Amino acid sequence: MLIRFEVDGEPVEYYRNWFTGGAELRVGGRMIPLQSALDPSTQFSMNLTRVLRRRLNGHEITIEQVRPLLMAGFRPHDYRILVDGEVVAERRGY
Repeated sequence: MLIRFEVDGEPVEYYRNWFTGGAELRVGGRMIPLQSALDPSTQFSMNLTRVLRRRLNGHEITIEQVRPLLMAGFRPHDYRILVDGEVVAERRGY
């Protein structure tokens, strides 16, 4: 999953590897890790919604990922990205 958005005119990318579950933000050549593929909580969770938060250039970035109840690994997830509480991107996919 790759979602592009902007924070104060600077392009930002949210990237999540569908196979490993690892996730990161890419900003100006930097990679900011959000989830590690080596962390067991990335692979196994009872919650349907996962919320990741990071501060970037004085702004609060929130990524909400909602997975389906059954067979989540084989079905698309819903993603919302918020910057300072305002939705800037929504996608559905792997």
